[in-house]
Amino acid sequence: MKRVLLPICLLTLACIFISSTDKPERRKVTYSSNVDCESCEKKVMNTIAFEKGVKDITVDLENETVAIVFDESKTDTLKLAKAIRRLGYEAKVIKFE
Repeated sequence: MKRVLLPICLLTLACIFISSTDKPERRKVTYSSNVDCESCEKKVMNTIAFEKGVKDITVDLENETVAIVFDESKTDTLKLAKAIRRLGYEAKVIKFE
């Protein structure tokens, strides 16, 4: 009986531990920016994609916006805005989810 009970207890504890670990909080921020051509779009997408914590990036040329999905435990909206500004573009938060 003990041989059966011990593995069941260990399996239960392992499941509880795995389910209780914190998963990264993903947030989405949309910036108003002056990105207005395909070359600018590629520059922003290829550079910002490598910023720490960035999971997805979308540039909308028509509305001149940059939307970024990021891991909140690794970066924040201020760091992302600074990265966009380093490229020479505006970065004003218009939406934060």
